Amino acid sequence: MKNILVNYKAYSIITGKISIYIWLISLIAGSGVYAQSKTLVIASHPYPERSVINKALQQTVENMDGVIYRNLETLYGNDITAIDVEAERQAYEGVDRVVYMYPIHWFNLTPMLKAYFNEVWFQWAPQALKGKKMLVVVTAGAGEKNYSQEGNIGLTIEEILAPMKACANYVGMTYLKPMAFLGVTGADENKIRTYQKQLAERLNEKD
Repeated sequence: MKNILVNYKAYSIITGKISIYIWLISLIAGSGVYAQSKTLVIASHPYPERSVINKALQQTVENMDGVIYRNLETLYGNDITAIDVEAERQAYEGVDRVVYMYPIHWFNLTPMLKAYFNEVWFQWAPQALKGKKMLVVVTAGAGEKNYSQEGNIGLTIEEILAPMKACANYVGMTYLKPMAFLGVTGADENKIRTYQKQLAERLNEKD
């Protein structure tokens, strides 16, 4: 009987310590110390029915934990006047990193993404986005040789994306090194899977 009481007391002490430990972990998690960082992905493609590479990349991020995914054409079609500014701004709440994912469209943003910046960022972004991280993910049919000083474009992809870096700097965001999938025209299934893996690995990094 004495042994039973001793064992019971030991068990009570152990379970009590475990309860306290769990409570502390919950408290810390609730305070955000170990809270999982969140990523917001804003995707756009002017011709979604023709999309192959971007569609595959979008499917990758849709299934990732800690990722909020919003596709502008899925939400609003190609109507640049239909963007729900308040809903889009609310999507940034609690987000640490923002990914803008799109195909290079005549060396620029897609029409919907340009309208998005015009409407959503106007007189709001400098106060709301300061301290967040920006990652630009783009695709292009032309290859790395084309996107060089010696190529027929005469500019690198980093130079093409300079306006995005300027946007990040202006509103106080940290501009991360962009991901550019170049020469994607005619990519086979193996190549597409490689793109998907590279994107998933990049988004899993803590920057």
